[in-house]
Amino acid sequence: MVEAPEPLAGMTLNERLYARGLFDQFDTALADRNRPALRKVLIEVEVSDVNGTLDQLLDASPEIGS
Repeated sequence: MVEAPEPLAGMTLNERLYARGLFDQFDTALADRNRPALRKVLIEVEVSDVNGTLDQLLDASPEIGS
């Protein structure tokens, strides 16, 4: 029998990423400021406001090499 994924409701973003094994993928996308890749991860971890979260993440993270 295949085990169902852990429910994500009530978890923080970091908890959701950990539960789905997506920390490395998320960190790479954030470091690269890769909006499409970040969007994919956020959708996979069931973030309700993907666009707002993307805006916050990309506005808050310093640009690499600045």
